[in-house]
Amino acid sequence: MPQLATESLADHDTPLAKLFPLPLSTVEHFMFLDGRSNYPMLCDVQVELKGTIERGPFGEALAFAMQRAPFFRGIIEEDKKRGLLWRLTDRMPTVDWDEYGIPCTEGYDQFIDLRSDPGLRVFVRSGGERSSILLHFHHATADGVGSMVFVEDLLTAYHNATPGTKTVRPRRLEPERLLKRCTSNLENPGVVRGLYDVYCGVRGAYEFFSERPLPLHAAKPALPADATRRQNGFIRQSCSRETTGALRKLTSQRKVTLNDVFLRDLYLTLHAAIEADGTPVGRRHLRVLMPQSLRGRGDAAMPTTNDLGFSFIGSRGSLCERPAELLDNLKVITAAIRKDNLSRHFIGGLAAVESLGLLPRLLRGQSCFATAVLTNFGNAWRRFEAKLPLADGGLAAGNLVYDCLIGTPPIRPNTAAAFCVTTTMDEIVVCLKHDPFYYPRAESVALLDRYIRQIEKSAQSI
Repeated sequence: MPQLATESLADHDTPLAKLFPLPLSTVEHFMFLDGRSNYPMLCDVQVELKGTIERGPFGEALAFAMQRAPFFRGIIEEDKKRGLLWRLTDRMPTVDWDEYGIPCTEGYDQFIDLRSDPGLRVFVRSGGERSSILLHFHHATADGVGSMVFVEDLLTAYHNATPGTKTVRPRRLEPERLLKRCTSNLENPGVVRGLYDVYCGVRGAYEFFSERPLPLHAAKPALPADATRRQNGFIRQSCSRETTGALRKLTSQRKVTLNDVFLRDLYLTLHAAIEADGTPVGRRHLRVLMPQSLRGRGDAAMPTTNDLGFSFIGSRGSLCERPAELLDNLKVITAAIRKDNLSRHFIGGLAAVESLGLLPRLLRGQSCFATAVLTNFGNAWRRFEAKLPLADGGLAAGNLVYDCLIGTPPIRPNTAAAFCVTTTMDEIVVCLKHDPFYYPRAESVALLDRYIRQIEKSAQSI
């Protein structure tokens, strides 16, 4: 396939470069250790565009965005005194170019060893009317919000590199914010808040280890070892405009968020799918992992990175038989997570495990951490600081119009499905990455369709 090799970077004397070598955060250490050859810890973020991507402006834009994304060009080395460190390199990703609609297969499933190679691969698919840019990256290098920051830098630079456009000021960049990424504790919390945090941490740890969730493929045998890999990447499906509008009315009437409805409907979908495979759920637990960005005021100026926590939300299967009650319960839980950033307690627990040297042992186990993952991108461009002009239902970036961002987090052993929801101006898009060692593509399509039909059913309940 045609390739574009961009020039290497040389920024050894910049404020960002002077931060390196930089110790791995607990989250980055977790992601680094949890990657494995058959389940690489790789995320997908795909930028959807109207128009044809021009190679010249794209090359300039990628170089600009990479200069602001140190972990996308970093590798991990070990220091005897400081442990694992990020070392900054000048290496740029090779860009895989092809026609729009051609699958991204070349090197997609290849394991990335961050000890020797940077953690980003780029796939560009350019056509006459539509184009896309797929960022395929190791989760140790960035989370979903971090990747959106990279997309903002990329589109802003592409816009500015396109002849005849009015220059748009890029977002602010404050490299020193990297020093506080993924900090799990509040500064000076006070006695009451400190005791509350201890209570939440202990209770969360007890629930996590005492209530083992039911895997999605509980009664499903793995596909034959000699079978050809049937699928890679993720699949997508959209809800209609009518469904999207009705859901927004529903959330207003019930005083819940769209995310509450998506979460409740995912429980109902998982419950139905497991029982359809022949495993009664009954009172057994289902658990959904929900990432939460821990970025605070001013952190939009942070370089592309990880700064997130994890909320593990459990529910007994029997509660799925009472959907209204389940939604009310989830409303309370998610409100508390948002208000108090409760997902940081899991990071604090990981840090304790890491300090005891037990993190590799924890990750080598075969326990099911979560039945599925749900992440909600929302409308990504609402996070943009750069003032790209509105155009044709999206944002203008040179000769392109950016109108949607989709993708999925990675899957891991015994967490067989990762869902991602994106909202645009007039529709909801749901993506699914499904364990290819248990599910052929037809079954993945059926699961996603089941989830979409459940969301549509909720929309019709108003």
